[in-house]
Amino acid sequence: MELLTNEKFWNSILKTPPVKWMLKTALSTCQKCRRTPLKTALYNYSGKKRSFCSSCELYSRAIEFWISFIQKVLAVEKKRVSKLFEDSYVRRAINSIVSGFAEYGFKRPIQVHAPFLVVWNFTYKCNLKCKHCYSNSGFDPKMELSTEEAMKIVDQLADFGVTSLAFSGGEPLMRKDFFDVARYAVESGLYVSLATNGTLLTEENAIKLKEIGVHYVEVSVDGANAKTHDGFRGKDGAFEQTLQGLKNCMDKKICTCIAITGTKNNLKEIPSVLEMAENMGIDRFTLFNFIPTGRGKDIIDSDPSPQEREEILRFLNEKLSEDHKIAILSTTPQLTRVALQCSITEELILPLAHMEAAKVNKKARVLADFIGGCGAGRFYCAISPEGKVQPCVFMPLIIGDLKIEKIEDVWVTSSILLDLRDRQRLKGRCSKCEYKFVCGGCRARALSYYNDYLMSDPGCIRRLTNGD
Repeated sequence: MELLTNEKFWNSILKTPPVKWMLKTALSTCQKCRRTPLKTALYNYSGKKRSFCSSCELYSRAIEFWISFIQKVLAVEKKRVSKLFEDSYVRRAINSIVSGFAEYGFKRPIQVHAPFLVVWNFTYKCNLKCKHCYSNSGFDPKMELSTEEAMKIVDQLADFGVTSLAFSGGEPLMRKDFFDVARYAVESGLYVSLATNGTLLTEENAIKLKEIGVHYVEVSVDGANAKTHDGFRGKDGAFEQTLQGLKNCMDKKICTCIAITGTKNNLKEIPSVLEMAENMGIDRFTLFNFIPTGRGKDIIDSDPSPQEREEILRFLNEKLSEDHKIAILSTTPQLTRVALQCSITEELILPLAHMEAAKVNKKARVLADFIGGCGAGRFYCAISPEGKVQPCVFMPLIIGDLKIEKIEDVWVTSSILLDLRDRQRLKGRCSKCEYKFVCGGCRARALSYYNDYLMSDPGCIRRLTNGD
């Protein structure tokens, strides 16, 4: 296992002429098959055999050999890997990972060719006034992108190899051209999701979402009852509208998620919200980390203490280890550390970069060093309503402008993104922590509290024992 994590060894291998040629070949699009040999190999490995040109078939068999080798080293069942590769978006993401190896070498954490996820704050318009809103939404937009400009950004993302695009806000459904742009994104090959407050998810809008092919709808619910939720959202009746919106999406067989931001005001209700989500038949439950940015600065006293955060993360980890139909996720990077600390069996459910939680064995735990922790600038970035690029929706740092720059150039050259990808540049307690590769702390929280995105995350319980 030590060899698997040896950066020097693998980089020496990647620099050899045969391996460089093999990577270049695997990642070059075949003019006949219109896909890379790597994607062909992943497709074949899923068991969905179909005819490709003789060259792609030959390269594919060689690549499949290496896939099988890695699968056996990590002691992962072939049927699990094959099932994973059935998803075209997973194949797209793996293509980005391997491209990252070819471009940047073997790094810990890994560096990908293009972000897996881009969160697009599509508008400042909003029909609610949530106390914790990171974009301080609710005012009338003036400099938002036109429909034509929005379509051009979709083209950029698709051409660069971005896997997933999440429309957020504000309230995306308040932009009249949302369905047109979302449809175009789906047709461009992106996995498209919607983050919404749920109040505008009428039956008619749910039908439209299904028709255009939106894959996933995430709805914010900030409490187990109307009093908590409506008080946080600034509108009476929002709770019932939100739940009805979720039901409308579920009726149309759209994958749904209930997302809650944990604060001192609702921490005790999180178990009840999770139970409610399960009882409703919701597909996913996500706990968002509270970040005091935007309007959230006004309620900084609502930030859970390190002890409170640790307690709720241990609760989530306990639920992860149980047999639940609902997927449980969190944007809190410390959850991976908690999962590793609490593991007492050969298998554990390992949260990876807040995008997924996978059941892995002891050998496969090394994946956490390369994938786990804060994904800002590593696996994901954000776009503002004006087309400005940020490392994260919670980090108001402008690193590019897609009206005049390409997302590819911003992703590759931004000094801020380069900082975020290098855990050796962390400061304070996070720089000395044995879990800095699987966690690394939340960079947005460090920026909010210290105006330095490389400082320690003030919400981590390990700070209390060693300090900054």
